[in-house]
Amino acid sequence: MENAYTLPNGTLKNLLGITDSDELEKAETDIGYTKLMNVQDKFVKACDANLLRRINKHILENVFDWAGEYRIYPVHKKEDLLDGESINYAMPEDIQDELYITTKEMSEYDWKNKSIDEISGKFAFYLAKLWRVHPFREGNTRTILGFAKIFSKEHGFEMDMSQILDNLERVENPNTGDIEKYSIRDVFLLASLDEEDDPEPEHLQELLKRSIVSGTEKRIEELEGFLER
Repeated sequence: MENAYTLPNGTLKNLLGITDSDELEKAETDIGYTKLMNVQDKFVKACDANLLRRINKHILENVFDWAGEYRIYPVHKKEDLLDGESINYAMPEDIQDELYITTKEMSEYDWKNKSIDEISGKFAFYLAKLWRVHPFREGNTRTILGFAKIFSKEHGFEMDMSQILDNLERVENPNTGDIEKYSIRDVFLLASLDEEDDPEPEHLQELLKRSIVSGTEKRIEELEGFLER
């Protein structure tokens, strides 16, 4: 049976005419993260499930014709951090409802007059829930980051995305193989684990906290510069 997403050799069908999976991954990453940087200028206001679809389309529309559409197949990804096992992502038929519930809870939460620890902790909790849904065939982490960037500004705590993009790759000690720095995908994965699997949301919370602190400092500097004119 023909797969809606992949070529016979397993490479994702794409608009670039690329048939090698490694080449496609590099092209998709380069294009996707470049478009992630201007996502704030592209979308505003309603931070709901539809915004996630629009962001995913914006990021990947030059690569895949299904960009912005919810996936139609279950997802199973072997994870190095889980000894080759996969977490249980949302089934296709549950994606819309789970996104609606989580984005609604996020929008109704009172983000004002909270400490940076409270904000980053709650933000990590909700973003991990969205990431765990994995609504799209590709680009889920970038889509959630784009959503986070817009949501934070709309709710009064801006993020400095450079703090996030510094964590794209996992860093391992070449001598021992120990992980010295988790990638952004790693921290989402660890925060999304079931309770019985000992989740580690503190890594995502710390990354978001650094991003929000830096974003706040940059915003203050911009305002001070404006006032000095």
